[in-house]
Amino acid sequence: MPVPKSLTTKEVARLCCVSDATVKRWEDAGLLKSERTSGGHRRFRIEEIARFQREQELGLKQYNGGESVVSASVRRRENKNYSDSELFHSLINGCEEETSNIFINSHLNGKSLEYIFDEIISPAMKRIGELWFAGELTIAQEHLATRTAICALHKLRNLVPVSEPNGKTAICCTIEGDFHELPVHLVQMIFEKEGFEVINFGTNLPIYSLCEEISQHLPKIICISSTILTDIERLSRDFRSFTDKLCKTDGQVILGGRAFQDLQIRRRFPADFFAESFTDVVRFTRKISKK
Repeated sequence: MPVPKSLTTKEVARLCCVSDATVKRWEDAGLLKSERTSGGHRRFRIEEIARFQREQELGLKQYNGGESVVSASVRRRENKNYSDSELFHSLINGCEEETSNIFINSHLNGKSLEYIFDEIISPAMKRIGELWFAGELTIAQEHLATRTAICALHKLRNLVPVSEPNGKTAICCTIEGDFHELPVHLVQMIFEKEGFEVINFGTNLPIYSLCEEISQHLPKIICISSTILTDIERLSRDFRSFTDKLCKTDGQVILGGRAFQDLQIRRRFPADFFAESFTDVVRFTRKISKK
């Protein structure tokens, strides 16, 4: 069954929390472009809806400290589980539109962000990583898949309304020596969805640099991801200095990623929570947001 590349009037109305008539008025006024089926029914491309929402400031995080003006109501249609091969081929072939359609259609079907991240994106990216490690995919294909996923996620992010700001700040990054940026983008979306103001420092951030940001931003959550750790001795010393400084605040540390699955590593990098999935991140984040 092909992934829908366009939405009906009713689907757009539910996504924007308006009536069907309002969507038709937008289209009649030229604010929203549509295509017509052979039967004369309106169909709206996903990219067009994303553009319209950005321009009209519907349900989007507008700037650092901005608020969401719309709380979305999504329509639960017949459940559809996308096979790994469908997303897998979209990613390694750089099919950004098809990839974004998979993500957005899952969102329209009522799937949570954590479900999309854990059950759709993670298995496909894990498979790509395994094939690269086995020499069956090139490093260029792996990079292309990552960039395709990130670009598609930006389109999904534009369609997911954020919660009312809770007045708390969250920081996310990867540890020094780690350049895997996809997990950081996923965590940022989760934090934003839960109402946090997010500062994303990206990849390869030295821990001493992170120490310098604590007193300035006073984050409630610091999420550090790592797939691989280099120079464990130095990093663990820096990390302990970091947590010692953090103790003077009430910030909580989440560590996630393959590098932190080993129990011996966890002992050397003590944290408030070790996340093994994005669902874990959501649960922990909601506890913090209520405090």
